[in-house]
Formats: sequence, structure tokens, C-alpha cells
Amino acid sequence: MADHKYPDLVTQKPHGVGLEPEHTFEDALRDLVRNSPYLGISLLLHGIVLVVMLSMKREIVPDDLGQTITATPEDLEEPIPPEPPPPEKEPEEIEEVIEEPVVAEEVVTEVEEIVDNITSDLPFDNTGQNDVLGVGAGAGGGFGRRGKAGARGKRAGKPHVGAVDDALIWLKNHQNLDGYWACNEFDLECGKLGNDGPCTGLGFNRHDVGVTGLALLAFLGADNTDTRGKHQEVVKAGMKYLLDAQDRSTGNFADPLHLEHTYDHMLATLAVVEIYALTGKYKYKKSAQKALDYMYSLRNPGAAWRYADPSDPQMIAYPNDTSATGWAIMAMTMAKDYDLDIDTTALADAYDFIDEMTDSQGRTGYFDTGGGSSRLPGLDVTFPPDETEAMTAVGVLCRIFADPNFEKPGNEDAVNKGVKLMQDLPIAWNDSQPGRVDFYYWYYATYALYQLGGQDWRKWEPTIEAIAEHQIKEGEMKGSWDPQVDPWGAAGGRVYSTAILALLMEVYYRYDTVIGAH
Repeated sequence: MADHKYPDLVTQKPHGVGLEPEHTFEDALRDLVRNSPYLGISLLLHGIVLVVMLSMKREIVPDDLGQTITATPEDLEEPIPPEPPPPEKEPEEIEEVIEEPVVAEEVVTEVEEIVDNITSDLPFDNTGQNDVLGVGAGAGGGFGRRGKAGARGKRAGKPHVGAVDDALIWLKNHQNLDGYWACNEFDLECGKLGNDGPCTGLGFNRHDVGVTGLALLAFLGADNTDTRGKHQEVVKAGMKYLLDAQDRSTGNFADPLHLEHTYDHMLATLAVVEIYALTGKYKYKKSAQKALDYMYSLRNPGAAWRYADPSDPQMIAYPNDTSATGWAIMAMTMAKDYDLDIDTTALADAYDFIDEMTDSQGRTGYFDTGGGSSRLPGLDVTFPPDETEAMTAVGVLCRIFADPNFEKPGNEDAVNKGVKLMQDLPIAWNDSQPGRVDFYYWYYATYALYQLGGQDWRKWEPTIEAIAEHQIKEGEMKGSWDPQVDPWGAAGGRVYSTAILALLMEVYYRYDTVIGAH
């Protein structure tokens, strides 16, 4: 038998009883390991691997879906912290915007008042930033536009804003308890501003409706209506008076027995049209339309208007005049843009009449071509008609608002010539030229030149300061202007002079310019 390399592996030992001493399982296993070195090494290595794996095992955590996540060697690596976020930018300083307080409209409970306050189907937003033009009314759309209330007085400066505020306070304190202003009895309301006696400067009692309309226009011009503004109660009372005074069948505001009732009716009409433009209330729309319809009935067929019915014997020789026609043109121009029916033929005829009254030099006459302005009997010496261009100013403003783009042949040339005439007679309020004072002229000229802007306005604007300087600064008459120095003060009295000059001061913030920029 050949020798084997490992003899113990092939030589079997007997297991029979008595053949060998007792040999246990442990002895056999030991012999096996001793005689099998490779097996022992393998078992040892597997044991080490098992121990390492058991030490790596981590706790099993259920996730939100009921699944389990088992750690891997990659999980055991130290996590790399994320990069820090970029530093936040410093917040920019935001300029604080201070909004004007909004005055809540009153709650209406009466059934009649609820009906009256229903707004109409206006083609414009009821924001209070309407397109109106004071006494001369004004046009919306492509025409004049009132500036924002917050910008009030921006161009005028504090002295002029203060002048308007003082004027409105005087008017407020001299309003009759029934809502109107009395031309020759406003002094009965004195005693609220001072104790230096009643105000002077009474006018004609037959013009109460007219000066009431004029005073209301001054309040509306400062953005007061019957539901907003610090003078809303004044406006509410005044408008109630006008609507109660209006003839429900004809639409007339004034007493037809008075010779100049056309003027009074037109001023009241302008006030109602303007508050309708500001509020959109149906009761004002209804009143304004009736008033316009009555105004059309007063027209001289085929021509224009006079201060009384053209059938009146005194009107036969000259049935049309520029002053009354100017009021009508302004009322129609504004009404056209606020959903009110206008007589387009009447507007065209009125425009033609302005052309007819204007001569080749650009001067517009009262009832004859290129003639002088009208004067109360006996006052033509104190206030010479050739010391004013009142009708020229009316004509220029009517042309601007009726034809803002100067599309009508000759319109631009007539405006330029009229402006030159006005610049030759600027505002002058001094003792050496008493005959030059004419509030009516100054109002129309100021509005016309403000609309044109540019050098013409810049040349005219400084002269307005004379008006602010002559406003009464203390006592019962504080805020008003003396009417005795004006050719029409005898008729309208202190209410007229204060209302129309307050409106003149409001030219800065009533609306934007129609043509060009300042």
C-alpha cells in the first residue's frame, strides 16, 4: 500500500464496543477540526462576517406608508450640511401713502328719498372727478377734466386755497334756512362770523334763483356734493330749494315775470347738471333734462338766446345776445357728455351766432358784431364798455369747448385774436383804474386762458393775485368781496361777487386743460 500524505483522513478507527475507549461527539468534532484546518478557517471567517453585519444593522423604522427602510452603508456616512441660504436683501423703504378719508354716504331710510337717490345708467364712473367747468359748465370726454381732489390747490398755492375756503365759509354762513341765497336779504343771516354789524352790498331780490345756482356751483367746484365734503349740508339744502322751486310742468326754475329770468334759469340749470355729473342721481338727471328742455323753448328760432323770452317787446330789436347764449352753449356742451338729450340744432345755431358777433379783429360783441359789453343803465360812465373784453372772453371759451381741436375753419384764428385782446386788458384792481374792474370778464378770461395754457396763461396768472389781495380778511364779511366796485355787483350783490370770484380761484383744480399743457 502506498503511503498517503494525510493518513489520518483515510484510516478509519473501529467504533465497536470494546474495540476502542469511549469517544464522544465533542471528541469527534475536535478531531475533525484538528484534522481539517481549512474548514476551521472558513468557519472562523464566516463568524467574523456575521458579527460585523449584526453590528451594522440599525433599527427598522416604519415610514408614513407602512413601508420599512433598512440602512445601507451609504446611510452611515456622515451627512454633508447644506449650503447656507443667501442673505436676505434689506427691504426697500416704501413711501407711506396717506389716503384722504372717505366720507360714508348717509343711510337713506325714507322711501321717497330712496327713489330720488337711485343712480341713473351713467356712461361714466361716479368718482367725483367729473368733467365740469364751473359757471360755464364744461365738457367731459375729450374736453375739460376736473383734477383729483387730493391735488386741490397744487398749482394755486396755499393763499388761493385759503381764499376759496374763506369764501365758502362766508357763503355757508349767509345761506337762508330754506336753502337759498337772498340777493338783498342775506344780511339777515349775519352775526356768525363777527359782531361788526351786518354785511353791506345788497343786490336785486329777483335774482335769488340765479345767485343760488352760482353759489352752489362754487361749492360743487370744491368737490362738495349732497353726500360728501365738509359742506355737504349746504349743498343738500340748496339743491332741495332749487328742485322744489322748479316748475314741474315746464322745467323753469325762475319767475318768468322777471325780465332777466333766462339768466337765472340757466345758472340754476348749470348747478343741477353739474351735481348730476358728480353724483349720477336720477332726481338730478330728471330735473336737469327738464331744465334743458325749457331752455331750448326760450331760444330765438334759427338763432340764439336773449336774457328774456324773445317774444318780449323789449327783445324784438335784438332777440339774441352773447352773454345768455354763452351760458346756453356751456350748459349744452356739458350735458352732451352726461347722457342728457341736447338740441344739436340749437348748439350749431348758437355757435354760428358767436361767429356772427365776432369781427375781423377777434372782438366779440354783445348783440352787434364787434360791439361793446352790456352795462346796467347809468353805469356805462363808471364802467366804460371799452374797458372790458367780457364778451370776447365768453366767445373764446365757447369756441374752445365747442371745437377743442380747432376743426372749424377760422376758429383757431379767432381764438388767437381774442386772446391778444384779453392780454391787452389784464386783471387790474386799483384805485387809479376803477372802471377796469369786471368780475364777469375776469372769470371767463381766466378759464379761457387756463385752458389754452402756455405763455398766454403764464402771462395772465400773476394778475390773479390782485383778487386774493382784495378779499376781506376779518370780521363779518371775512371771505367775501365787495360788490360795489363791479358793474354787476348792484344786481347780484355780495353773494354774486363772492361766488363768482371763488369759482375763478377754483380754476386751478376744477379740471385739466383741454389744449396743451402748462
